[in-house]
Amino acid sequence: MTEQTNPAPKRGFGFAALIAATLIGAVGGGFATSAVGHGMGHGHGGWGAHGMHGKMDPARAQEHAERMVGHLSWAIDATADQKQKLTTIATAMIKDLLPVHEKMDAARQRAIQLLQQPQTDRAALETLRAEQIATADEASKRLAQGLADAADVLTPPQRAKLAQHWRF
Repeated sequence: MTEQTNPAPKRGFGFAALIAATLIGAVGGGFATSAVGHGMGHGHGGWGAHGMHGKMDPARAQEHAERMVGHLSWAIDATADQKQKLTTIATAMIKDLLPVHEKMDAARQRAIQLLQQPQTDRAALETLRAEQIATADEASKRLAQGLADAADVLTPPQRAKLAQHWRF
């Protein structure tokens, strides 16, 4: 008799992703997939089927962030004050992470160019990889800061409610 094992459940980013998605709104699939892994639950690019490569519209990103904060606030029974603070955090995240998205999109374009060359330029690919790691680290640090800021706004029962709901 062979032992049957169930594969580990595929887990989303859970609480961290929810907060990150809420905070950065529509910063973009290029950033999300390159900086923090694949997907936020909205298709291949992580931010919806529309792909979101190239220059982001800050007003659209802000609108999306506000909508996501509204969803988050409803899910955890946030107060109006908490919702306002989370919106402020989201606004700061958008401002800080839009340039990161642009860096990630430029790197994606550079990778396409490198892969279309007749000869594989391993040194250039390695340089691009190292730059991407640095950019991902920059984004990760800002995401962690935003996550901590948002967590400070929420009460322990609200954080527990999110953790239970999204099970990470």
